[in-house]
Amino acid sequence: MTNVAVAPNEKPTSGAGLRGQSAGTTALCTVGQTGTGLTYRGYDITDLANHAQFEEVAYLLLKGQLPNRQALADYTETLVGKRGLPDALKAVLERIPANAHPMDVMRTGCSMLGNLDQETDFSEQTDKTDTLLAMLPAIICYWYRYSHDGVRVDTYQPEVKSIGGYFLKMLTDETPSPLHESMMHCSLVLYAEHEFNASTFTARVCASTLSDLHSCITAAIGSLRGPLHGGANEAAMAMLEQWRSPDEAEAGLMQMLANKDKVMALAMQFTVSQIPAMPLLSIGRNSLPKTHQTLGFMTCLSGLSR
Repeated sequence: MTNVAVAPNEKPTSGAGLRGQSAGTTALCTVGQTGTGLTYRGYDITDLANHAQFEEVAYLLLKGQLPNRQALADYTETLVGKRGLPDALKAVLERIPANAHPMDVMRTGCSMLGNLDQETDFSEQTDKTDTLLAMLPAIICYWYRYSHDGVRVDTYQPEVKSIGGYFLKMLTDETPSPLHESMMHCSLVLYAEHEFNASTFTARVCASTLSDLHSCITAAIGSLRGPLHGGANEAAMAMLEQWRSPDEAEAGLMQMLANKDKVMALAMQFTVSQIPAMPLLSIGRNSLPKTHQTLGFMTCLSGLSR
């Protein structure tokens, strides 16, 4: 057996790799520790998904506390004021084909925005974050409406205050109902923060090089695009669309489990019954017009897909 010499101040390596090592600490989120399994800055997802607007949760995550009514109103107006895609970004989106993957569109749009709204100092990151929150819904909707309908949709729309309502207005040309808007709030809240998932880790690796915010988010979107991360939604939709009733779905799932098949969209560390928003989303889905039920069904998956 050969002994390997180790320098006096050098720690010997082992075969454990990174097992047991901490990737980082965060006050933003815990998964699988308390309550229903997911908390944002100490608040259980039960309360946030059922009672909070997405803008409240964004404020909580970014600033460390829930806003009072005036602070929420001011923050909402700040986000509304940052809407409206630059013409140069619209021109890029118009060149992306209709058969492009939506996540590729988001990745390209975010990267292009980083060229137009450049970050010159880390002190600008809060402002750039708010701009991204305001513009990402418009990036995907402008591309979709132009590539599929030939419509250059208005990306300002200040009459609709919430980000979820803004998204639906651009997508459908209709002012969203309170039900639709509440479904979007609930879905976005469930998606807002999930501790150290793959896209978060990717963004942190990028940030560790002192890169700019747009580069970090662009990298994260690239990870989220993968079929084992955000792409699980697509696989779940393909699975669910083959079933026509709850009984058929249950039988199909039990057969998949018996076969030891992979069941997509069940990556979170809690079950459907533990997600308090699921009844709201399920009721909302059944209330939607037939042409919009896919949107409702997608939101029902949002709490299960990370």
